[in-house]
Amino acid sequence: MKAHIMMKQLKFTVALITTCCLLSGMAQAQLGIGVKVPQAQMHVHGGTVLSITSKLPPETSPFYAPVYNDDDSVQHAFKWMHDKAAVRFLGKGFYSVGIDTLNSGRFSFTAGYDNIARGTGGSSFGLRAHAEQTGAFASGWGVVSGYHLTFAQGYSTIASGPNCVSMGTNLENNSQVGCMIFGHSSFNAQSTTDHQFKAVFAGGYEFYSNAAITVGVLLSSGNNAWTVVSDARKKENFLPVRGDRFLQSISKMPLTSWNYKGQNARAFRHYGPMAQDFYKAFGKDAFGTIGSKTAINQADLDGVTLVAIQQLIHETDALEKSNDALAAEVETLRAKLSLVRKRQAEPYQKVVIARK
Repeated sequence: MKAHIMMKQLKFTVALITTCCLLSGMAQAQLGIGVKVPQAQMHVHGGTVLSITSKLPPETSPFYAPVYNDDDSVQHAFKWMHDKAAVRFLGKGFYSVGIDTLNSGRFSFTAGYDNIARGTGGSSFGLRAHAEQTGAFASGWGVVSGYHLTFAQGYSTIASGPNCVSMGTNLENNSQVGCMIFGHSSFNAQSTTDHQFKAVFAGGYEFYSNAAITVGVLLSSGNNAWTVVSDARKKENFLPVRGDRFLQSISKMPLTSWNYKGQNARAFRHYGPMAQDFYKAFGKDAFGTIGSKTAINQADLDGVTLVAIQQLIHETDALEKSNDALAAEVETLRAKLSLVRKRQAEPYQKVVIARK
């Protein structure tokens, strides 16, 4: 009996060792599917690896909407296309072509649901995102990157012109060249010309040029001009100014019409001072430098204009007071002159009466 038990234990031990050896060998082995001599740890005939589920209920689609006939059954798939170096990680409607080799660009990548990346080196991520041409990138929901080297991101956005960017909601480049359209629109906002930057933000814009967020410009919602940050609580080192000196400097400043070099003089003429003259007149105070020799800050120009206007108001008020005083003096002189003339006329009137 004991011998029988020992024999069973020995057989079990041998079987266990054999199994371990086989498993160890398989870990180092190469697996071939459709090939006799595998050349890699996993070698598939034709170079394509496909893993796909059976049909799943239509309700698993993020776009499920029977009223719009969007009710195809769903499949989840992984596909590696060796001959194109392209990868697909997709959920897809049953009739979607997102994993088809013919609709897959070389070196392309896509992950998400019902996505397509047809262009060479194209990438798409999200839900029904299409990268159609070379180097195109699409990410989001219902977006199309439809031309070479385009970037579309967001919801229902289209980058349809070469080298264009569309980012946001309901935006389109409208087949223009080298454009960027950015923001959120409740309708289909579009680029209108080549090389254009268009931003659509109904809440307004804020641009700050320092980390403390105290210096910058604002374009508030519904407004049509920039507002300069001018809060007194964010300013320091105040100095009074001499308005009379400002007027003297302005009176001597060359003011001409001109155009920028290289621009059409018939279409792009301007009025105003040169930055060098403006800086020479107003570029320094007791604390430091104001502006530069090559540019004029619009806020500084407004400030100089207000100083000059204020000085003119003061001088006008002084002139009006002086004029009022002179007018009163003239009236006094006129009254005195009238009295003198009246007195001078009295002897003459007496002589005339006597002769009569």
